[in-house]
Amino acid sequence: MTGTTVSSIPLRTRLGIYGTGLFADGASNVVVPLWVLHLDPTPLAFGLVIGAKSLLPFLFSIHGGVLMDRLGARRVMKFFAVIGMIVPFLFPLLPWIWVAGILNLIIGLTATMNWVGAQTLVGQAMRGNASLTWRVSFGNKFGHFIFPIIAGATWDAFGPWGGFAVTFAAAALFWLALMLLPKGDVTGERQERRFRPGDLLPRLEDHTRTFALLSIPLVAVAIAGSVLNIAVGAIQGSFFIAWMREIELTGTLIGLIFAGLNLAGLAGTALVTPLANRTGDVWMLNFTVVAAIAAIVVTPLFAAFLPLLAITLARGFAQGVSQPLMIVIPSKMVPTEFQGAVVGLRISLNRLMQTVLPPVMGGVVALTGLANSFYWVGGALLVLSCTLWAIFRPPASTEGH
Repeated sequence: MTGTTVSSIPLRTRLGIYGTGLFADGASNVVVPLWVLHLDPTPLAFGLVIGAKSLLPFLFSIHGGVLMDRLGARRVMKFFAVIGMIVPFLFPLLPWIWVAGILNLIIGLTATMNWVGAQTLVGQAMRGNASLTWRVSFGNKFGHFIFPIIAGATWDAFGPWGGFAVTFAAAALFWLALMLLPKGDVTGERQERRFRPGDLLPRLEDHTRTFALLSIPLVAVAIAGSVLNIAVGAIQGSFFIAWMREIELTGTLIGLIFAGLNLAGLAGTALVTPLANRTGDVWMLNFTVVAAIAAIVVTPLFAAFLPLLAITLARGFAQGVSQPLMIVIPSKMVPTEFQGAVVGLRISLNRLMQTVLPPVMGGVVALTGLANSFYWVGGALLVLSCTLWAIFRPPASTEGH
């Protein structure tokens, strides 16, 4: 598939793939933390509920990716799209902190499977070619740009019901995007095979084969960078919001900051090809990961809207550059039939970090205070990322590998 061009893929299929990236998550990263804060939790309870979003994706992302390879990404994604349309309205209907934790488990799995599916489609259609990858990443960033604005405004105007209505709308639009895709894989080379009840059960051999992909050096490099970068997302999706609430920003301003994060991400994603060509894709991935971590560490130095927006724009740009590189580097290294598996592996390890980090940071907040927790936790991530880079010294580029 290395010779495939974007123009050779039917327009209907391309629109469907772009739609899966655009509507994969909606506004849950903003609405759910606002809802949990609305319930007035302790710092530890807040961290546990937010971290719950990543627990099921950690456990089942590999299996979900394997199922997409085996059964067809479209079929698996349709199942999770239906769940994504039901769960948002259960939050305001059941206003208890422990219920929010359970529902966040579910909504985290649906959002993750949506994004795993979008990346699997890209890997199947354009393995080894970054042109479609950056377009889908751009669409994903645009969705994260526009939905927080809408969700923040509707939260302020209509309360929780308004915010969760935006999450429902994104799930419904995701379903419509899936209807544009062909059955089987997007290359037309394989058709969906019959579903068997045993497919629901994870298999040890599937996980063994998937983890064996880490023996490919550049796959391991990309996944390590992804895990460290996602730690920044775990902080900005939990205690970064708590910090903005502490300095008394409104829901609309919080939505605008997250929109700015993703607007800068759009710029970074649009520029990823010339930047990576100049420095090498692997080097650029590692550099932008370190830059994003550094930008979250300094959060407590900024206690007003405009300075927070400025540092968030810098972080968003770095994350916008790194996201497509995390997708395309592993996709170059593995065959088409393992595209879902390698995406599932990366997402599973990402979600492990997102599950563990918010409760850990909640404990650090309880011990040192909210502001100091950014220095302790973010500083540890920064030291770890620089240390790994210095020890392993990965090649600058995938060219020649």
